[in-house]
Parts: sequence; C-alpha cells; structure tokens
Amino acid sequence: MAHYKEDLYEREELKEETLQLVVFRLGREWYGVEITKVKEVIKAGKITYLPSSPEHIAGIINLRGYILSVTDLKTIFSLTHEEPTAKTRIIAIESGILETGFLVDEVVESIEVPVSKIELALLTIPAEGAKYIEGQCKVNDKLIALVNVEKVLEKRA
Repeated sequence: MAHYKEDLYEREELKEETLQLVVFRLGREWYGVEITKVKEVIKAGKITYLPSSPEHIAGIINLRGYILSVTDLKTIFSLTHEEPTAKTRIIAIESGILETGFLVDEVVESIEVPVSKIELALLTIPAEGAKYIEGQCKVNDKLIALVNVEKVLEKRA
C-alpha cells in the first residue's frame, strides 16, 4: 500500500503545467489569448466609429447595454485589412479593471498547451507589433503567437 501512495505522488508531480488558450485567426496568421482573460466571444455586428480615437481602436459596440471599445489587432500587428465575413468575431477581453474587444477574423478553437512548448517569439511582424507578443507555440502544424493582453490594454488606455 505504501508503494502505491509513492507512485501516486510521483505521478502527480510529473503533471506538466499547461496554459489554456482561445485560438483565433487574423488574415493567414494564428494567435492565442489566455482563456482566463476571455469573458465571451460574440459575432461581430455594427461597430460605431469614434472620431479622434487612436488608429488601433475600431470603435465601440453596445454589448447588452454595456459600451465596449473594440481593438483592431490587425492595425497593431500591421496586417492587411479585409472585409468582415460571417466568421468575424469580437473576443471580449478583461484583465484587472480594463476591458476591450479584440476584432478577429475567426475564432478557431480552445486548446490546452504545455507551458514547456511555449518559446520566445520569432515572428516576422514589425517591431511595433512584436512588443504585444509574449511567446509562440506550435500546435498541429500551426504556429500560434501568444498575445500579451496587458500590453494591448495599456496601449488602449
């Protein structure tokens, strides 16, 4: 019986720390955000433009009576803009007291990634956008860049 308990403890210690991500697409590139920062995913509807707002703010939406600013990640990452499609979504993000919605081309899946598979980002995006990426991982032949939500929210504030 004592042997069994020792084996059980050893197996528990071997459990690798993981990170749960919501994976989304911007153009032909894949990105992820920690699921703990995601409040909800909604279909992109009418976004109201705000005059004199920063270039990366697409506008605002009314989310069940709550006004939410919408951040255009394609502007932050210097990606080509395309017309919204039926797959276009807004990921409502919250970190601390700050909130925004990330405008994305498509939300693909929710995955669990071992922390050991996350490495430094070697991205080809311009330096201005690279500071908003905290790492990358490869999952099923997709290279997923991990968005640093706090840095994006700081830019928004």
